[in-house]
Amino acid sequence: MKQKKWNPRALARGGYLAGITVVAVALVLVINLIAGQLPSHLKEFDLSDNRIYEVSDTSKDFLAGLDKDVEIVVLAEEGSTDQRILKFLDQYAALSSHITVTEVDPVAHPAQAAAYDADSNSLVVRCEETGKEEAISYNDIITYSYDSYYYMSEDSFDAEGQLTSALDYVTGDTSKLLYTVTGHGEEDLSSVITDAIDKANFSLSSVSPALNGGVPEDCDLLIANGPTTDLSESELSLLLDYVDGGGQMILLLPSEYASLPNWNALLEHYGLTMAEGYIADTARYYPQLGSAFAICATLDLSSPLTSEFNGDTLTLLTNSLGFPQLSETPEHVTVTPFMSTSSDGLAVTLDGQQTAGEFLLGAVSERTDSEDSSIVGRLTVFGSTSFISQDILVANPSIANQTIFMNAVTGGFDDVSNLSIPAKSLAMTYNTIANPGMWSTLYMIILPAAILIFGLIFWMRRRKR
Repeated sequence: MKQKKWNPRALARGGYLAGITVVAVALVLVINLIAGQLPSHLKEFDLSDNRIYEVSDTSKDFLAGLDKDVEIVVLAEEGSTDQRILKFLDQYAALSSHITVTEVDPVAHPAQAAAYDADSNSLVVRCEETGKEEAISYNDIITYSYDSYYYMSEDSFDAEGQLTSALDYVTGDTSKLLYTVTGHGEEDLSSVITDAIDKANFSLSSVSPALNGGVPEDCDLLIANGPTTDLSESELSLLLDYVDGGGQMILLLPSEYASLPNWNALLEHYGLTMAEGYIADTARYYPQLGSAFAICATLDLSSPLTSEFNGDTLTLLTNSLGFPQLSETPEHVTVTPFMSTSSDGLAVTLDGQQTAGEFLLGAVSERTDSEDSSIVGRLTVFGSTSFISQDILVANPSIANQTIFMNAVTGGFDDVSNLSIPAKSLAMTYNTIANPGMWSTLYMIILPAAILIFGLIFWMRRRKR
C-alpha cells in the first residue's frame, strides 16, 4: 500500500487559516464581552414611538450647566421597575458627570430605604449641597387613563419632565408666586397647565383684586384666564397700578365674545385693542374640525416665545378673539407679536358682519421707564382660553400650545427659564396638516381616481387580447 505524503505547504496554509479562525472567534468573544459591559445609552438606539428615550435640548442645556452633585435613588424592589424608566434614567444621567444613580431595595434593605422620605416605586432626587430632596412616583412618570368601558391604558411618559423639574428644584434657590384673577367669570386653569406650572417649581394661588384691595405684593405674575364680565373702574385702576409698577400679567381673552370696555382699556393702555367678533382664517385652519374658526396660528419666529419653533409648527385656537395693534402706540410701549392669523383672517360678528385683515392672536406688550429704558410693566395677551384648554392639549399632544404658554409664563424673568417639559404621549398619534387644501384633494380624490382609471384601462386591454 502506497503511503500518502503530507504537503508541507498545505499544512502551513491550513495552520494559518486555523490560527486566523481562532483569533477571529476570540476577537468576537472579547468584543461581545466588552459591549456587554457598556451602559445602555452607548449600545441602544431609540426606536420607540414618540421617541420616549430622547432627551430634549432644554434638558441637555440645563444638565450641561449643572454645577452641583445630585444623587438619583431608584427606590424599588429589585426587578420591579419598568425597563423604560431605567433606560431613560441611564440616558439622562449620562449627560452630566454631576449625576449619580444608586438603587435601594426597600425589601432587602428596609433600614437604608427608611432614610428617604418617599414610598417604594419612586425616584428620589437629592442634592447634599442644598439639603433638598424630591420624590417622583412611578405613577407620575407613566400615567394611565380610562376609556368609556373603564379599560385602563397607558397615557403618557413623563420621565424627562419630572426629572428636570426635580433637579431644578433641589439645585436651585429661586421661587416664583403666581396668582390667578377671580371675580369676573374666569375659567380655572386646566390640570395640564397647573401641572406644567408645578413642574416649573412655581407656586400658584388666586386673588380677587376687588376683595383684596389690589394685587398682593408677593405676586410675581398675574394670570386672568378668560374673564366674561367687565372690570369695575376701581379694579381697572388696581390692575394698572400693579402692571405699571413693575408687575407682569397674562390675559387670555374669553372664548365667548362679550363687551368688556374696561378690560379693553387695559389692552389699549398697552397698545392693543379688541376686534369685534370671532376670528377665522380661511388660509390656515383645520378642515377636519369643520370650521375656519379652528385656527393654526402663524408664528412670529423673531419673538423669544416662539423662536425655538419653525414655520411648520402646529398650534390650535378655537373661537378666538383678535386684538389689532393701535395705529398710535402709547409712549414708551413696545408691542412684540408672536402669533397672528394669515393675511386671509376675518373678524366675524354675531350678526354676520365680516372684517378682513391680519389679526394678532398673541402678543407681548412692555412699558419701559422713560429715563433708563428698563421694563416697568409687561402684559402678554392670548386670543382665547382654548389655547390652554384641557380638551385641546390632551387630544393634540403634538401642538406647541403648552410650550408657548409656559414660555410666556417664564419669559419675563431673568433668573428663570422654561424647564417645564411636556410629557410624551404613549397613545397612538396621527399626523395632521393644517388646511391641506390642494394636497388633500390630490391624495383623497385625484390619485385614487387616477389609479382606478389606469387599472380599468389596463384590465380592458388585457381582456381584448
